Amino acid sequence: MDGKTHFVVGGIAGIGVASYIGAELPTAISFTLLGACIGLVPDLDVKGILSNKISLNKNWIVTLLGLLGLLIIVNSFIVYKEVDRWLGAGLGLALIILPPFLIKQKYMLLLTGIATSLIGMSQQSTWLMMLGVYISIAALLPHRSLTHSLIGLFYFSLIGYYLEKDFQINGILLVCVLSYASHLLLDMKIFPKNRKGVKLLQPFSKIEI
Repeated sequence: MDGKTHFVVGGIAGIGVASYIGAELPTAISFTLLGACIGLVPDLDVKGILSNKISLNKNWIVTLLGLLGLLIIVNSFIVYKEVDRWLGAGLGLALIILPPFLIKQKYMLLLTGIATSLIGMSQQSTWLMMLGVYISIAALLPHRSLTHSLIGLFYFSLIGYYLEKDFQINGILLVCVLSYASHLLLDMKIFPKNRKGVKLLQPFSKIEI
């Protein structure tokens, strides 16, 4: 399924939980937005809507490195002489030319995950630290691997548990579980649109459902 469908169905799951627990309007809106975002989470293992939104922007890094390269070139011709001048200019030129080809969005997502984990550790926030670990691992995985399995669902449910514990709002865990599960369900072969299903029992089984 495409990202829009996952977003909408995740949001519907959030509305369902809000209705089930009789949440007030502000909480119901929060659950809807939370569910919609979580509906996209398993696809952090591929370049998509959510991964592009939350990860550091590749273009910023490329631009900064390009500017640094330009400064190194100028500095080399002003300060250095002979061989050192050309070595410095070569390094600067490499910083301008190579980053657009070498820096991938997945690396930006990995850095985002690491940064999130470090912030979680500094704030002693278990759910934030675990979320950072999830993002980092997802950045390194092939599409529809562990993020699309029961292990991924269980791990994100733990994030939901600590998130609910932190915010003291009943229903957050249920939103996390149902919205995440909705993504796995929508990616199954039972829907004709899906050429491939999901391997819920990976890494223990490669059976595709």
